[in-house]
Amino acid sequence: MRYDVAIIGGGPSGAIAAAVLAKAGISTILVERNFENVKPCGGAIPLGLIEEFQIPAELIEKKLSKMRARSPKGRVIEMQMPNGYVGMVRREKFDRYLRSEAERAGATLAEGLVTTISHSGDGFLINTLNDKIPAIRARRIIGADGANSKTAEALFFPSSELKVIAMQQRFKYTPAIQKFSDIIEIWFDSEVSPDFYGWIFPKADHLAIGTGTEDKNHNLKALQKRFIEKIGITDLPYLDEAAKIPMKPRRSFTQEKAILVGDAAGLVTPANGEGIFFAMRSGKLGAEAMIEHIKKRIPLHNYEEKFRKLYAPIFFGLEVLQSVYYRNDRLRESFVAICSDDDVQRITFDSYLYKKMVPAPWSTQMKILSKNIFHLIKGS
Repeated sequence: MRYDVAIIGGGPSGAIAAAVLAKAGISTILVERNFENVKPCGGAIPLGLIEEFQIPAELIEKKLSKMRARSPKGRVIEMQMPNGYVGMVRREKFDRYLRSEAERAGATLAEGLVTTISHSGDGFLINTLNDKIPAIRARRIIGADGANSKTAEALFFPSSELKVIAMQQRFKYTPAIQKFSDIIEIWFDSEVSPDFYGWIFPKADHLAIGTGTEDKNHNLKALQKRFIEKIGITDLPYLDEAAKIPMKPRRSFTQEKAILVGDAAGLVTPANGEGIFFAMRSGKLGAEAMIEHIKKRIPLHNYEEKFRKLYAPIFFGLEVLQSVYYRNDRLRESFVAICSDDDVQRITFDSYLYKKMVPAPWSTQMKILSKNIFHLIKGS
């Protein structure tokens, strides 16, 4: 069968794109390599995303409005979100739900590992390993297949320049770690990560604990082991997960007949490594652009232009923050100190929950700037 659009990858970006396309009457197939795949991910989603995509309450395992930031010297800053919360989801359940919504909207779901994508006529020919799925013909393609995107490779998109290798382990609750069950904790500590951070994310029945680095001179398993030791956990994890996280958008993620969304496009923010929000938003924006392209012949590059207009300031700001404060432990110490400021917390959380740059009064900006300068001088 020939489809209007083939989507490669069945995570949040691909599933959202499939649902939007199918609802618009666009014949769509979503190809996922493994429906039972467990994506290594902290699973934190902001309130704005929960509202926009009407995520069912039963998928939100925790609603957390408290967060702790821990400095290299052990200083702890506790922060409160007065106007919302972070929802914690379990990716295997979350992804399964989003795919089922796409199928309910009319998209075809198929399981198979894509091995080749080639131009054929006015569209594409897609083959899977051992021909698990009969060869697929599609007029257009959306690559939603993660950091190591086969779509991007096959269609010669610009390479993804920066990737963090992340590792996460899951631990069942015990009396020793129950204290972490109602708060997010972030560790800024070179013993845990030389250039990123470690996280403790509570779920309904377990803690998700992980770290990441782009520094190839450090052993990720050793960093994770040290993190667990510092937390004081002696039990063994019941699940180990690892993945690459693209920390910078590709130079381009649109072509004449194909686009990339989510991790495949490199749409994970620096500094905090957040990907689910931008995966789902790019999936929606990309699908909407694809509909206009198919029905009205509007160029696909409108998708990339719109995404960058909406979110480039956030990516740039977080890239600057990471380049300034994540370089060494003295600067991380300064960063955690700045997080104690009430205005910094308010602006940060208001921006995070709905992904909008929230302007601060002039007096507040001056106060934050002066604190930044003081701590940078002190930490340099």
